[in-house]
Amino acid sequence: MARLDYPDLDTLDEETTRRLNALGRPLNIFRMLAWSPGLLAGFQDMGAVVLGGLELDASLREIAILRVAQVAGAGYEWAQHVPIGMACGVTQAQVDALEQGAADSDAFSELELDVIAAADELLADARLGDSTLEKLCEALGDRQVVELLVAVGFYTMVSRFLESTGVEIEAGGVPGPDEQRRVMDRVGDA
Repeated sequence: MARLDYPDLDTLDEETTRRLNALGRPLNIFRMLAWSPGLLAGFQDMGAVVLGGLELDASLREIAILRVAQVAGAGYEWAQHVPIGMACGVTQAQVDALEQGAADSDAFSELELDVIAAADELLADARLGDSTLEKLCEALGDRQVVELLVAVGFYTMVSRFLESTGVEIEAGGVPGPDEQRRVMDRVGDA
């Protein structure tokens, strides 16, 4: 059960209602964010860019997001991003390794391990170590390193919001990858 009530959808302003209805089936995270229309709008816009507007490889992004979810114990974030990750090329072996907390599994390439190390360092210290930053810059370039940092930071914030408010997995279950993609496409248009 959510730790905060979801707002009564019938009492929301016109713009917030439009944003939620544009999604078709509003995800519970968006329903909880509807308490603050400005935050909902900004969150959806930022999320749409992080999930669909980066040069960073989507599987690297999802490995980082799943690592954040696992370390934070954010079950909702984990449940939403496993199908997204797998649709982006994350393998079942990688999901299993991440779920078990394995940061050194043979399921990952050297670059993927560096992405996991980056997520771990950011979660622990809020700063990448010099060695990790150097490896990532060499492999990805500055732009994609910035995108990775923002993705990890955004989903760290998301996990804290989800766990603090107790947002629940939707009654109909987690949307599949195709529905997730449609939702994120609509978020970008909202």
